[in-house]
Amino acid sequence: MASKRVLLLESKEGPWEVFLRDYFSDVPGAFEVVHEPSQAAASFDKTLPAVLFLSTSFCVKTLLSKIKVRKHIDPSFRVYYLGDRPPEEAAPLFDGAFSGEPVLAVFGKRFVETLPMPETARLLVVDDEKEIGAMVSDYFEGRKDPRFEVLHVSDGQEALAAIDRQRPEVIILDIKMPGMDGREFYARLQKRQRGIPTIVFFDSISSEDLAEIRKCGNPAVVEKGYQGSSLAALLQLVKKLIYFGA
Repeated sequence: MASKRVLLLESKEGPWEVFLRDYFSDVPGAFEVVHEPSQAAASFDKTLPAVLFLSTSFCVKTLLSKIKVRKHIDPSFRVYYLGDRPPEEAAPLFDGAFSGEPVLAVFGKRFVETLPMPETARLLVVDDEKEIGAMVSDYFEGRKDPRFEVLHVSDGQEALAAIDRQRPEVIILDIKMPGMDGREFYARLQKRQRGIPTIVFFDSISSEDLAEIRKCGNPAVVEKGYQGSSLAALLQLVKKLIYFGA
């Protein structure tokens, strides 16, 4: 299964490249940037992005025609305008618009709300703390778009067995656990080439532990109790990973 790509069409002095490169650093697939409008159409054809961001100077007829065809062929393809409002004739092609300087809290919420979701999504929580499993289950279950099914297991061995029974859309993983810990589990998971998006959700972790995990892959990393670790932020991250992992 090919990874979804993100393409940004913006002039060199634009404010979005650094922000978006960081925002999409925890999803599979490439992030690419084109600074010249004359190269936009060819780059679009070559990249076939799943997500496209473009600013005003790139709203040319040739590219807009290609976007229209792509949206007809692939309903999951998403296009966003970087500016106050797109040209009136092109407005129906865009799934959202972002103006001004990028702000993570605002952008993240609005972006994930536009992404297509499956009817049901399975989360696997791997954590020896029962309170964490209960907290995630209570927050995610009962929601719609998607409806979440949450399974909580207490160590890596149980997690591997659960995955063999039914593949989850996203894994929320603790590191320090008795038995098979998060590092060993993640290494085994990657060797199996499962390609399941994973969020490392932890109390504290050394730089050495994190470096060890990233030898095997590039999971999203969220530290419990710090900015960005709220359940609302976790939900946004889960939805982003579901879209890019599909």
